[in-house]
Parts: sequence; C-alpha cells; structure tokens
Amino acid sequence: MSRTKVLAALLGILAAFAMASPATASTSLVRTIYYDTTRAAELADEVDQAAQIWNAGVTSVKLVKGTGGVSITTAQSGSAPGTASCVGCTRGQIYFYRAQITSSGAAPLRVVVHELGHVLSLNHPSDIGNCAKVMAGGRCQNAQPSAAELAAVQRFWTGRVAAPTVGLVA
Repeated sequence: MSRTKVLAALLGILAAFAMASPATASTSLVRTIYYDTTRAAELADEVDQAAQIWNAGVTSVKLVKGTGGVSITTAQSGSAPGTASCVGCTRGQIYFYRAQITSSGAAPLRVVVHELGHVLSLNHPSDIGNCAKVMAGGRCQNAQPSAAELAAVQRFWTGRVAAPTVGLVA
C-alpha cells in the first residue's frame, strides 16, 4: 500500500473520531443539582417526590438530595404558594408558604414540582391555569410535567454546565 493511501486512511479515521467525540461528550454530560430539605418541614416528602418526577422525565440533569445547591424552606405565609430565587440555576432558594398552598386549591405536590421546574429552567407559560402544564399554576391536582415541559428542560441542560437567571419567580 502506498504512503498516500495509508495517510489518507489514517486521516479518515481521525476525522471520524474528531466528529463523533463532541456529540458523544455533550449527550453524556449530566448536570447534578443538589437540593436540601432540612428546612422544608412537612413538605420534605413532596420535594423528594417532585425530584423523582423530574428525574424520571429528563436525562440531561438530575436532582439529588444533598447540600450546597438549592435550599428549600417552608414558612407560614408569603406572596404565593411558592417562590424560586432563580430560573435555570444550580444554587438558590425555594420558599413554600403553607397558607397560600392551602388557599390556592392546588395540590401541594404540584406546587413543589412547579417551583423545581423554575430551577430546572422553566418560566410560566402564557396559558396560566392550564392544568396539563405544571408551570401554568392553577387550582389543579396534576403534578406531572407535560411532554413539552420535559423536552424544554432536556434541551436547556443538554451539554450545559449552568446558566442561571437570578430573580424571584413564583
């Protein structure tokens, strides 16, 4: 075999690996967001359930119980059933307010899934009150994110380390 053919074959193999590597790396990267329920009081179980719901629907990011990430606190009264300090972040605060959860008519698990949705990158949709979407709020019982919500989280975190947007969201 001539030198030219050997060199061409080697370059072809190297080019194939170079093109495959970035795609493989970005699809295998899983971002971990730690959440702390030590101050979540009676909602600690719902926070764990909500993390399981999100983890079952996306592969690019995982919510894991631990410290150093998102701190979750339950208080008596506030401006909404819950608030998150950031959208698409790995560190921050989520507050849940007992009186507002009760008066909202929404299932507590739905409220928790909703607030974790903010941490995972989601904002409120335009159709507030649509019970098929956890990010739409409303007096709803459904705590399962829609396929579109799951896909949006998957897209946001695929290959991403973190890109926080800081600011209080309900």
